[in-house]
Amino acid sequence: MNLVVVGGANIDVCAKSSAKIIHRDSNIGKVDFTLGGVGRNIAEDLSLFGADVSLLTAIGDDSFGRVVIDNAHEQGITLLAEPFEGKKTGVYAYLADGDGTFVAGISDMEIVDMITPQVIEENINALFFADAIIVDSNLPRETIERLCEKDFKIIGDGVSSTKCLKFSGVLDKLYMMKLNRIEAFALTDTDNVTDAVKVLVNKGCKRGIITLGEQGAMCYEEKVDGTHTYWLSNLPNPKICDTNGCGDAFLAGFVFAMMRGRNMKESLCFGQSAASLNAESLSSVNRTMSFHGLKIVGEKFKEEADSREEIIK
Repeated sequence: MNLVVVGGANIDVCAKSSAKIIHRDSNIGKVDFTLGGVGRNIAEDLSLFGADVSLLTAIGDDSFGRVVIDNAHEQGITLLAEPFEGKKTGVYAYLADGDGTFVAGISDMEIVDMITPQVIEENINALFFADAIIVDSNLPRETIERLCEKDFKIIGDGVSSTKCLKFSGVLDKLYMMKLNRIEAFALTDTDNVTDAVKVLVNKGCKRGIITLGEQGAMCYEEKVDGTHTYWLSNLPNPKICDTNGCGDAFLAGFVFAMMRGRNMKESLCFGQSAASLNAESLSSVNRTMSFHGLKIVGEKFKEEADSREEIIK
């Protein structure tokens, strides 16, 4: 399985409160620095599961950039990137509540604008031989559009309610789109998941995933008799430390299972399993994860989680 991820790589700065956050006040807690970036996280997750992964990203000629390079080499990820002289590697700073719940984040990812359509053309051979290409919306809109002009199997990741709008004009060119609930509502101008799915399908996006936070996740695919939707709840996990990176792990688990021949419903279990396992780590990627571990947790989701199927006509 040969996969390429095109997107951001940065350093995450996590400030986690020791107790429930008191707003507009100083809170006691811990601050940690870890590797992050949506694209980079997904690439590392896929590598842990056993995929051959290349990462097309942008990094600066600074100490953070060298950390990204060293980590890629350690994880067996082919890095399709050279440091940009005079630029600084991206930083994502976020705040977590005492129970690990994400509160807010600030993204300083200006360097991703260096991934231009020209960079895509310069790496066209690596992209051409990929079984699928995962594209995060940190990229410039024109770069996303250039990728979608090609005959590639593109899987989009919404990233945020603002950035996901870059996919608005190319939804019919995607193999699949992954969004969270807020992103789905922003991209479709709706206020419920079923209506969001209808709009996405009408715009030509035949397959999609919408993660639902505490309520789990759903996915859909268009078939001859209508749009089939599959819904799966979360399972209680007392080991949760931090939810940052869980959406990235979800997509990696889902895509890896799907590319190994699992159907959408089965892949949803793998995605949920990856997110659950990732939440057990303070890092944006839980480096103890493996595909074998996903299968074990996936069986638990099949047996214990609430699930349902519906067809939208």
